[in-house]
Amino acid sequence: MKRLRKKVLGGTSLALSLFMLSACGSEVATTTGASVDTSALQEKIAGLEKKLVEQGAKSSEQEQKIAELEAKLNELSTNVIAVGEAGGQTPAASGNNGSAGKGDGVLITFAQYEKLEVGMSVEDVIEILGGEGEALSEAENMVVYNYKGTAGNGANAVIAFQGGKLLTKAQSGLN
Repeated sequence: MKRLRKKVLGGTSLALSLFMLSACGSEVATTTGASVDTSALQEKIAGLEKKLVEQGAKSSEQEQKIAELEAKLNELSTNVIAVGEAGGQTPAASGNNGSAGKGDGVLITFAQYEKLEVGMSVEDVIEILGGEGEALSEAENMVVYNYKGTAGNGANAVIAFQGGKLLTKAQSGLN
């Protein structure tokens, strides 16, 4: 009985050792003389390594986006603190000149242009035109916008705000 147990344990140990060696990526001769091909395992490992590299690239992109968002958050926090220190009000002279640099590509007609009057607020102008044009320049208290015309022949309008009020307007080729 002891001999039979030793033979079974020895055979099991040999089979386990062969299995371990084959899992390590080498070809192992079995007791029957056949060999175990590990190329399928190596392909799986290569596939997993590729996925790991891809995940690393995605992680880097996400870290960059997070850093950009944190910078924007810090900027907004600074602005909120500045407004809070000023008693919750922005300086009266500056007014709202719109969001310079964030043009929305709205097109303008001559009929819309004619409705604009010097002294109108930015909000009133945006309501008439349906959005903001492209900001051409921005100074401390002044923003100049360009609106493309609907005619598509190079027609446009230039509108300037100072202190949140329409200062001047000009057009070319609007029909």
